[in-house]
Amino acid sequence: MIAKQQDKQPRRTALVVLVEQPGGAHAQRGRSRNDEACSPSDEQTDLFVERYRTRTDNPQQDFDFLELVIADGFSIGRVMKLNVRRVSPKTFFGRGQAAEIAQAIRAQNPACVVTNAQLSPVHQRNLEEQWDAPIMTRADIIFDIFEQNATTSEGRIQVDLARLNYELPRIVGVGKELSRTGGDRGTRGGGGEPLTVLTKDRIRKRIRRLENELEKVKRARALRRKKRVKSRVFTIGLIGYTNSGKSSLINALTRSEEEVAPRYFTTLDPAARRIYLGNGIEAIMTDTVGLLDDFPEELTTAFSATIEEVAESDLLLHIVDVARDNVEFRIESGVRILSEVGLSGIPHIVIFNKIDLLDNCATLAILQEEYSPSLAISTITGEGLPELTSILRERVSERVKEY
Repeated sequence: MIAKQQDKQPRRTALVVLVEQPGGAHAQRGRSRNDEACSPSDEQTDLFVERYRTRTDNPQQDFDFLELVIADGFSIGRVMKLNVRRVSPKTFFGRGQAAEIAQAIRAQNPACVVTNAQLSPVHQRNLEEQWDAPIMTRADIIFDIFEQNATTSEGRIQVDLARLNYELPRIVGVGKELSRTGGDRGTRGGGGEPLTVLTKDRIRKRIRRLENELEKVKRARALRRKKRVKSRVFTIGLIGYTNSGKSSLINALTRSEEEVAPRYFTTLDPAARRIYLGNGIEAIMTDTVGLLDDFPEELTTAFSATIEEVAESDLLLHIVDVARDNVEFRIESGVRILSEVGLSGIPHIVIFNKIDLLDNCATLAILQEEYSPSLAISTITGEGLPELTSILRERVSERVKEY
């Protein structure tokens, strides 16, 4: 303990992943969003779990990051985990570590290098030159997934705004052809007009235009929320880690047809649906963008209007994919994020979804005892849905009595 207190330069770890793009299809921007490779393949996921499940030095954050890489359609080659004692101002990694990675790159010749290291624009530019390979950071991966799923004008406004705010400090050169660090040299990353032909002034003007458009969206949503509050309609907000089954639940309970797909961030725009709970009781159920640990600040800002949709909820259902190996990490991440965005004061119930995929019932019992109040369900088999409907009906009835 004393040694840790005296260590003024805490040791940090970083993953460096050498990846391939299967069949070359993923090297093309604007690929079909229906392409099955946009989501983690069963083969890739099974191989990943088998390789990293038993590593005691592999925290759940690493597991989460590698799943993001797979979700973006990459095929994982070599994974290197490095301890970084002191961050180099030029390359983040120490000289020996950077050389070790360069040697691995020469041996494998990957399509791209992906890392969860907190690289600055200078780090990223210098490493790309040293390694002669395109680099994508964790933020680049997340932006890439969001761009694939931004199908509505509202979603594209929010993603474009976040991407431009992220890219602006990474643009190199003024008064000449511009380039950006990360993604460009590798055909992935970036959306819309190429950054190589945009000046910083034009980007700032575009940011201001998008901000104005987003402000109109915020005002419209605020007006709709105000009407719901005035009408005293009980509102149930669905929150949870991405790909936990929120859209599946809203479909099961409201008989709607929200898009459901086994990939990250399928839902970017909020969806409000009326739910009938029996005995003449009804409520509004709202689905919104999924949660994610270590979310890029630019996306958090751009999607604040979306997150605000559940801020006026009377009850939150925290949906959890209980069949995942890193389930506790995702629960705790969700709880922390709710606190950060000011939603921790709203009553909530933890909903353990996908119990039809769970082998160990003892694990479920432990989780339900630790995270209470909670309920176990399956949107596929329908197990637990009658009990959930009954609980919601009781909550709404209690609120009606208060009025």
